Amino acid sequence: MKIKIGLLFIVLFLLQSCNEKVIYRNFDSNFENNRWSSNDARSFAFALEKEENANLRLHFGHIYDFQFESIPLEVNITYPNGNKETISLDLKVKNEKGEDMADCSGDVCDLYYSLKSNFHFQKGNYKVVINNKFNSAYLPNVLGIGVQIIK
Repeated sequence: MKIKIGLLFIVLFLLQSCNEKVIYRNFDSNFENNRWSSNDARSFAFALEKEENANLRLHFGHIYDFQFESIPLEVNITYPNGNKETISLDLKVKNEKGEDMADCSGDVCDLYYSLKSNFHFQKGNYKVVINNKFNSAYLPNVLGIGVQIIK
């Protein structure tokens, strides 16, 4: 009986932890031969119906055992009032031990990076543009790039 109750609590905990409220989610997986060209910015436009505090996350999908430790990216955000913000980042793909930092299932890995935490989003139209600043013609083994707004 104790085992059944324990299993019930574990299932309820897992269901509760997966209950993030997704306000917006888009993932662009249109990369020919899994290559992200350095001159190919990816754009995400969305409208929020109301003001709320939420988290803005970057979603980077890649093939398991990515050959680079980090990726230079530039994220440009245009807010409803017309103001623009640029976030330059070196997205860490591997930890100090050389292990993938992403959640991997087989050869598919999903890495999430927080761009804004508990940010007050105004009602209106937003645009997020992600630029690959990798120092080559393309970044290999990319499965996709996206953005999420999670409450």
